[in-house]
Amino acid sequence: MSEMGREDLLAVVRTVWEERDPVPPGLVERAQAAAALAATDAATDASDAALDLDGELVALMELVERSEELVGARGSATYTLRFVHGETDLLVRIAVDDGRSRIDGWVVPPEPMTVRAGGHEATVTDTGRFELDDLPLGMLRLDLEPHDAHRAPFATPAFEI
Repeated sequence: MSEMGREDLLAVVRTVWEERDPVPPGLVERAQAAAALAATDAATDASDAALDLDGELVALMELVERSEELVGARGSATYTLRFVHGETDLLVRIAVDDGRSRIDGWVVPPEPMTVRAGGHEATVTDTGRFELDDLPLGMLRLDLEPHDAHRAPFATPAFEI
């Protein structure tokens, strides 16, 4: 057996990797959409900060948990995301069925606030619950604005429905 050169060995590894672990369909497009949304959000946040007298940027929540479950045989899917920002915990359940989506959310501890996403708006109830129906499929970010003027608004990182 002859000894392989570095380039030949890398070519074999590349071939095996491409055959055994190909890039998932749509991954490049989803990554580009996420990057575009993040760039848009950053530009929007920067322009909002310029208009804000305090110059305070919207803080992003941190995704701390994600779980998925298959529901039914018609292409329905449900998954749960949990975000944390300071003392605020946000749990969202996203359900997608036949191209329609719904978010059920819970803010802990409950506090009056407005949640906006994809041109939709909801008010958090006194139990911390909110819901958003008929959201567009694709990349989405939840913007949360506490009604307490002393609390700064915050948002989730972009996620895909």
